[in-house]
Order: sequence, then structure tokens, then C-alpha cells
Amino acid sequence: MKKGKKKDPFHTPVLLTLKAYKRIVGYATRYANNDIKTDKWREVYGILIGSIENNSEVIVKDAIPMVVGDRAGVKYENKQYVDMAQIDASVFERSIQDDKTDFIIGWWHTHPGFGFFFSPIDCMTQLGYQIPNPYAVGLIFDHCEKESDTHFLGMAGLRLKDPELGISSTYNLIELNYEFEENIMVQKAEKVIKKVNKNLEKALKELQYIDEVLRKKALAQIQRNYGLILVPKEDIIITTDEDIAEEDERFLYEWDPEFFKKSYRIPKFREKIENIIANAYDELDQLNRISEKEKYDNKQEKLTKKIQGILKKPNEWYDKLMDDFSKRIEVIFPLYSYLDTNERKIIEYLEERSSEYSKILDELNKRSNLILTD
Repeated sequence: MKKGKKKDPFHTPVLLTLKAYKRIVGYATRYANNDIKTDKWREVYGILIGSIENNSEVIVKDAIPMVVGDRAGVKYENKQYVDMAQIDASVFERSIQDDKTDFIIGWWHTHPGFGFFFSPIDCMTQLGYQIPNPYAVGLIFDHCEKESDTHFLGMAGLRLKDPELGISSTYNLIELNYEFEENIMVQKAEKVIKKVNKNLEKALKELQYIDEVLRKKALAQIQRNYGLILVPKEDIIITTDEDIAEEDERFLYEWDPEFFKKSYRIPKFREKIENIIANAYDELDQLNRISEKEKYDNKQEKLTKKIQGILKKPNEWYDKLMDDFSKRIEVIFPLYSYLDTNERKIIEYLEERSSEYSKILDELNKRSNLILTD
């Protein structure tokens, strides 16, 4: 091929990095391996992050697990599309920051015991990637094919030959290369499998604890007793649907009771402490204006102790929650790359909500010092 000539996207080879391969294998073998009965095997689905180099090679740099399905097929629901959009935005932001050209380069899924082919549903999925990006690749992993003569790593790459024909398009295997020698890739992946098998049960128990105890009980109790996070009125719905119940909009910390009352349900504790702090500043401001320094200092000390006393419990509860959360994360973190989006969301939700609570609490702690500014 002449230098600078654009290669046919269908025939463009794919380079799979060790990082991406390990992540695919680590997640896939959670649900299908030789120690699990074949009727219990389940397919999994994920997306590929990478770049196109000089229109002549696709490099797959990471593989993000998304969702687990049934024995033969994965149901991709609306929330996974939302998750994928968020991941895409995150990858784009990192690429801009790191001066890279990474994006969602394709997808991967497993065919445990079925081999390498595109089902009609797979063809539809591949169309979604390949129509906007002719270089997009679909990787398939089948642990039963590992160490075979032709697929030593249990992996194959496919593309549609004529995507303009839609699901009527045929498909074929494409050239798939690896970052390291195949035996090294397998050895590294085997270490991942052993780590996942050894620590997964404990990590999932900790994840369940975060979900059932820290998120649903501890964090909820802090908000009930010492509520600081505003709840949008339009989102207050009596429902048994947990996904609906968790969808709270974010807001900036700017205390304007009259404005917020129109759109939000203000927790009683938040309203109480905000009023106390506001009144304290007003009282000190009056003393400051008449230059009553001794009275001012005494009043400031008294009011500060009162406000900090009110804030003591929420600070203690929050610190205890985060200490407990940190201990659980230490166990989970080594396996974080092999969790799917639903599992990662449990962690992300607690981090987001606790961070939201913390920002307000930190601001209140700062204001509790009652330092007037000019």
C-alpha cells in the first residue's frame, strides 16, 4: 500500500492491548468458565475505547463491562444507553485533557461455547457502531476457544462487509493483533482470572453492604435526621421504582429560601440551621456597626459554639459513614475494572450523594465561624 493511502475500513487491522484483553476476560469469566455448569453460563456485553491511527490501524485501549445477559443474548436497556453516553462524554473530556483522540471504537460481547459469529441482533448492534464509524469493530470472546489452534486467546474481531445493506449485510473475521505475544497475553489474563475468582465473592458482599446499609440506610438516615440536600418538588413521587426514586437533580449552594421554596422541598434541619446562621450574622453585624467590640466578641463566641454544637452530630455521622465506605472500597477497588455499570453505579451514587451532602456541610461549617467580611 502506498504511503498515505487510506486503507479500506473493513480490512483495517485491530490491535488489542493487554489492558483491554484482561478486562474482557476478567469480567467474562465471572459468568462463564469451566467451573460453572454450562446451563448457568451467561453472555456479557461491553464497549471498547480506542483510537484510529493514520487510517490504517484501530487500537483498542480499554474495554468497559456494561451488562450481563442470559445464556444466549444480552438485553441492552435504555439505562445502558444513558451509561454509554456518559462514558462517551467522559472519554472525550479525558482525550481533550490528555491531547488524545480516544473514543468509543466499538463493542464486545461473549459467546460462551458458541464460537464467533454475528446473530441478527448482533448485526443490528454492530450497525449502530459501524454506520457512523466504518472502522468500528465488534470483538467476541469465547473461553471455550482459548488455546485452540486458530484462536489461542479465545478472541475474534468482526465487521459487517456492507453496512449500507443493514442487517442483510454479511460479516467476516478481521485481522486481530495483540500488544504482546499471545502466550504473554494469556499468562497475564490467567492472573486476572485467579484474582477475580479469589476475591470476587468478598468484593460483591462489600458492594451489597454499600448498597443495602450505607446507601439505603445510613445515608438516608443522615438526610432524614440532618437533611441538607434539597429535593426538587417535581421529583417527589410515591413509587416503588428505585431508579425513579434516585433521580435527584444537582444544584448549586446558594441559599435563597424564597427561591428554593418554589422548586424544592427544604429539609427542616437545613432550614433551621440556615436561619440560625443568618440571624447570627445579622446580630453580629449590628454590634459591629455600633463598635461594641467586647459584646461582639462574647456574642460571636457564644453563637459559634451554639451553631457548631448543632452541626456536631451531622459531622460525626458523615465522618463515620465515609470511614466505613472507605474500608469497603479498599476491598472492592482491586476488582473495580471487572464490575459492570450497574455495580459501579452503586459506588458512584453513594460518592455523588455523599459529596453533595459534604459540600453543603463544609460550607455550613465554614460559615459557623461567624467571620464578618467587609
